[in-house]
Amino acid sequence: MRSLFLNNKDRGFTLSELLITMAILSLLAGIAVPIYLGQRSKAAHSEAKANLEAIRLFEEQRFAENGSYGANSTTYLFTEAVSSLQSLLPGFRPGNAANLNFDYQLVVGGTGTTFTATATGKSSSVVDGATFSIDNNNNRSGF
Repeated sequence: MRSLFLNNKDRGFTLSELLITMAILSLLAGIAVPIYLGQRSKAAHSEAKANLEAIRLFEEQRFAENGSYGANSTTYLFTEAVSSLQSLLPGFRPGNAANLNFDYQLVVGGTGTTFTATATGKSSSVVDGATFSIDNNNNRSGF
């Protein structure tokens, strides 16, 4: 009786072997993708936390040198359209606002002795709707 296969090197994978391989790969992808997306979100959140901490440190330095955190009852922004925050804090250089995941806002209180810095997630990013804030007493929200 003649074998269906001429020799071993002409043999391929059976359909069941291919299906089992596909099932294993699908299972691994199903586990890995949600973990990856969660890590992207965590990385974006760390951007906001680091930049808010930098703003707080620059504001503390400004207060020590000038006796105020900025002009009374003023809001400073760092967004794609406005970068008034850098005029107040020239050392704050988080990068190109278009490439960041958050927009930043600094509100100086009525007497210039208080501030609240807020990072708001851009709608076009993985952190849409996320909000973090820090104030002059190092009270944090969202961290």
